Amino acid sequence: MKRLRVVQIVNGLALNTKMGGAERFGFELARHLDKQTIEPIVVGLWEWEPTTEQKWRSQLECEGIVSIVGAPKDDHRAPANFMASMRLIRQQLTSPVDIIHSQCDFGDVAALWLSRSLHPKAILRTAHNELEWAKRPLRRWLLVKTLYPFAFDIEFGVSQRVVKALDRRPMARLLRKRAVVMHNAIDTARFVQLTQEEIEQKRQSLGITAGALVVGSVGRLVGQKGYHHFIEAASLLVRRVADVRFLLVGGGEEEQALRALVQKLGLTDKFIFTGARDDAPQLLQIMDVFVSSSLWEGLPTVILEAMLAGVPVVATAVAGTIELVEDDVTGVLTTPADPPGLSNAVAAVLQQPENARARAQRAHQFVLANFDIRVVARQQEVFYQQLAASDV
Repeated sequence: MKRLRVVQIVNGLALNTKMGGAERFGFELARHLDKQTIEPIVVGLWEWEPTTEQKWRSQLECEGIVSIVGAPKDDHRAPANFMASMRLIRQQLTSPVDIIHSQCDFGDVAALWLSRSLHPKAILRTAHNELEWAKRPLRRWLLVKTLYPFAFDIEFGVSQRVVKALDRRPMARLLRKRAVVMHNAIDTARFVQLTQEEIEQKRQSLGITAGALVVGSVGRLVGQKGYHHFIEAASLLVRRVADVRFLLVGGGEEEQALRALVQKLGLTDKFIFTGARDDAPQLLQIMDVFVSSSLWEGLPTVILEAMLAGVPVVATAVAGTIELVEDDVTGVLTTPADPPGLSNAVAAVLQQPENARARAQRAHQFVLANFDIRVVARQQEVFYQQLAASDV
């Protein structure tokens, strides 16, 4: 039987550095599709960090998966840069494809552009956030709300809240097009439990003294993640918990502003900015509390990773997150953009370690049962096969 050629489009393959959860999901989904029936192809729209990307491209190559990367990212000439990437990607996609599946905003546009010449049997997209094109509301109105219900054969949402937002669009209602929930998922096999000795060594490598409590987060340092509220909460927490350190793992456009806020609040000796790291799964395990201070989310994979690592979670009660964290059951929820509330929630977790451990154990089992990439890959395969058979 001829295998279906399925293209997964992501922003890029600089995983763990420039890229976030959506890119990791597209990468892992391609790896875990059934290679007997599907030939996955991973397309990165831009080249971000060639050295970093080569590592992940080599992993795909070893598993028999073709990867294609567009032009080097150039924000100074964005429209021309996008079209240069499209031409370069199209030159490398020399054989017909059956399915094009986008995992990002620009990928949605790329899927439509590529479909004009590749003539796939179906084009799909996954909305990873309720608020798509967050910085470009006009594009959100023209593309997401108006064009996409016509253009895409299936639209997936990573959470119930995202799907409801897609289904509320007037054009979707007019066409009676309903989105489908397809949760984010992670490769649970990536997470190997560290020994206590290894945890202590990892803490020491960051200059964290023995016995200090660690409150941290992992993610891109961008406005969506609400890290300025996290820092303000830290300034309140240090008045109640003497020996505590704060760990921010990741890089992004707000790093300098966040560092300046830390300095302004007199927290320089309390905060550690690691930058982007490949060992984020290990760094999660040195934390006593993981904090998600996001202002909005789709279905945050980093919370899944923290739960899988066995770390107690404190998170803001935003869409997507509330589908993962059940208050006082698998974690603790607090109000978004509320530093005092966030500080109180973290303090309560630190002061009640037995309750925190019990919640963390329940969360760990919850992730294993519901968010393994192997389960989601099987679900995606069903849609691919059905669409190819119907040739919509």
